[in-house]
Amino acid sequence: MKRKKRLWTKLCSVLAGSCLAFTTALPAYAAPAANPAASLDAKEAERFADAFFKREDVKALNVPGAVFVVVKGDKVLLEKGYGYADLKTKTPVDPRQTAFRIASISKVFTATAVMQLVEQGKIDLDKDVQSYLGDIPLKNKTSSPLTMKHLLTHTSGFDQVDPQGFTFDVNQKTPLEDFTRKNMPNIVQPPGEVYKYDNVASMFQGLIVQKLTKQPFHQYVSEHIFKPLGMNDSSFVPTKELQSRLATGYVDNGDQANQPFPPYQMMPVDMPQGGMVTTGSDMSKFLIAQLNGGKLGNSRILEDKTLKTMQSTQLAIHPELPIMTYGYEFAQQQNGQYVIVKGGTTPDFSSLIWLMPEHKVGGFIVTNKNIDLRGLVFKAFMDHFYPKKESKPRAYLTPSKQELRRFEGLYSDLRIRYLVTRIEAAEDGTLEMKSVLYKKKLRQLDSLLFEDESGGLVAFKENPDGKIAYYYSQSLPTAYTAKMPEKEPFADVPDHHPYAEYINGLQQLNIVKGDAGDTFGPDQPMTRAEFLMMFLSWLGISAEKTTARFTDLEGVPGADMIETAALPHYGLVQGNAANRFEPNRPITRQEAAVIVWRFFSKLGHPSKNAKLAEGTDPWAEESVKNIVAHKLYGPEVLVTKDGKADYKSKQVMTRQEAAALIYLSSH
Repeated sequence: MKRKKRLWTKLCSVLAGSCLAFTTALPAYAAPAANPAASLDAKEAERFADAFFKREDVKALNVPGAVFVVVKGDKVLLEKGYGYADLKTKTPVDPRQTAFRIASISKVFTATAVMQLVEQGKIDLDKDVQSYLGDIPLKNKTSSPLTMKHLLTHTSGFDQVDPQGFTFDVNQKTPLEDFTRKNMPNIVQPPGEVYKYDNVASMFQGLIVQKLTKQPFHQYVSEHIFKPLGMNDSSFVPTKELQSRLATGYVDNGDQANQPFPPYQMMPVDMPQGGMVTTGSDMSKFLIAQLNGGKLGNSRILEDKTLKTMQSTQLAIHPELPIMTYGYEFAQQQNGQYVIVKGGTTPDFSSLIWLMPEHKVGGFIVTNKNIDLRGLVFKAFMDHFYPKKESKPRAYLTPSKQELRRFEGLYSDLRIRYLVTRIEAAEDGTLEMKSVLYKKKLRQLDSLLFEDESGGLVAFKENPDGKIAYYYSQSLPTAYTAKMPEKEPFADVPDHHPYAEYINGLQQLNIVKGDAGDTFGPDQPMTRAEFLMMFLSWLGISAEKTTARFTDLEGVPGADMIETAALPHYGLVQGNAANRFEPNRPITRQEAAVIVWRFFSKLGHPSKNAKLAEGTDPWAEESVKNIVAHKLYGPEVLVTKDGKADYKSKQVMTRQEAAALIYLSSH
């Protein structure tokens, strides 16, 4: 389980897009046993926090520094720093002085700015946002308009939702409008149809605020949110003085723990979806305003009615499984309580706020390391102060296997394409869910709602014709997962073909394409370029603008994708000594194994050993051993009686063998 949580964290922050750094995915926690609730006051809040940071499992995370804030009503109960803002200088964290990046929590402030303009009548939530963008044309491939409501609930239908988020060139300051024009996505699904956590949607919100107010986004927020609340140490474009107080961010680099992360510049420099810098003290003020009808003292940033709208469910796939408010996401109904949350991560910071409007209670945690201390503190807080009450056990349905067959199929995550799930009906009246991350059994609660063994909910959504179209799981809460339609098989891949499952699976996932009567050429060799393009299609990676690395890609289809795969944050391919990629040379099986294992190594997959027959070059041996150990191969690989696998490393890889390698990598 720990390995899979690490894998999910890396899925979210390394390869799901050039900048998934500003997303959040809180794990679904099993509900604790009922315990007496502690009284939430200042003394108990500090006692709880001090005890939490002394826990052995918390200390084992090796977090350099943190700020923890708890508010109740109009009072600050806790505002305390722990650890160091900088390990080298031993500068202690000060909740009033130390600044932190809060990443996607920025989206709450952006949504607040939008709702201010709604109050002023400058924005209609149901109006086509093209009218607010002026001469910036949307690329809408559907017949449905995109509205502000779609942007606020992350149901935009954009094909790309994670633009590049930062650059190590700290002098590169790209304006918000310029960045949006250069990174304009296509609207490929009717807005409102599917949920997909969407950095671009929040970026558009900020741009629209900027266009309508005729002032830079960061300046508007500063004047209309920060200044009224006295948040004097908060900014989307921090001053040099505020930057000088920014905590040093840390990462674990291999066996070296807590290495300073290099300085970087946000892209765009005025980033609505994740660029805010603030202090614990400033966040206390914002939380109090959020819990008190939009007011802090005599200052008001929103009307009470507007704030209640922001904090209410605006998107749910099922009544028991809400997904979005305006600006916040949900955890589950944690311990039976209504809780709205917003988290964020950059490569070197991690943060979370949670609000319990019914109790007028809020919390904020931020650390200068991207690690799941935030999930631990949230769970511990809820268990300590709002433990689960005894409730009636759930009543499960007892469907037949035949009744469950409508849910069967191959599903693909709409945001992270290589997260593929196969769902099958079991004889015992449950659904079996299998992916690279987990294997679960689901028990049915009602026609479209299920529960897994840990208590997490999974809900399905139907098409207008009543067929299953999507599911959404608390375990992977960043997007719907789409059921992929079955397709006519290739003419040269009959049902009895030994590689039919793999080839048909990739066709169903749209990784390889073909219509009825088309052929696949299963026995044909693959070139290096063809294999890499197939693999990148499975990953869902988009081309990035980059300086040419290879000298032999002129006129080669997909040259920009090959160059992208060589970028350091992917690191999937390298050239030879002459900087040549050799795109048209047939790829050997060991070369393909190296590309695939580099990907899984980036995700933190544990290395395994396997016995190999002779014939693998030393530079490929580790990769081939791992491909064999994880059984990512088809029937072409034979294992001898003494346990040695003949991977045929130096042979050319055929298209059917490549299909087996890639398809099995997703399971």
